[in-house]
Amino acid sequence: MNIRAILRTVVGLALGLLSLLTVASCGGEPKKHFPGAFPGTHTDVSAAQAFRDFGIRVPASAKVVGYYAWSADDEYPMAAVLRMPCSAVPDFASDSGLRRASSQEGEIVGVEVFAREHGWTDDDEDPRYLRDRDQVGVVTHRTGTECKVYLHT
Repeated sequence: MNIRAILRTVVGLALGLLSLLTVASCGGEPKKHFPGAFPGTHTDVSAAQAFRDFGIRVPASAKVVGYYAWSADDEYPMAAVLRMPCSAVPDFASDSGLRRASSQEGEIVGVEVFAREHGWTDDDEDPRYLRDRDQVGVVTHRTGTECKVYLHT
């Protein structure tokens, strides 16, 4: 083996070790970036995958404003803000197994806090939905013919 081949091998091994040390010093896998993920959040699945995992049927007319989901956590937290025609909300709720909920139900508080953090102004008239089996909560807010849908698990 000549000196150049030995140097290439040594440099290759050093670069490989450097990348492993970088990953280890960051505490695991490098952050993954998915389109539509909220800036600064840890998201390890796409929005489409998270919605499938939670049985959320997003209509084709909807746009994902932002989301986060962390499937590696035992709790698998997920939240999203969607924009869709208000006419699509009833089918979205029904197809996703959501029932109408009252603002007085304790389980709705988590989604209300999330919605406020993302621009919702607390309006008791805004429809709320829950799915009890896995604590999916939704608050919708109408602006003209468009609705913002805040979803949180």
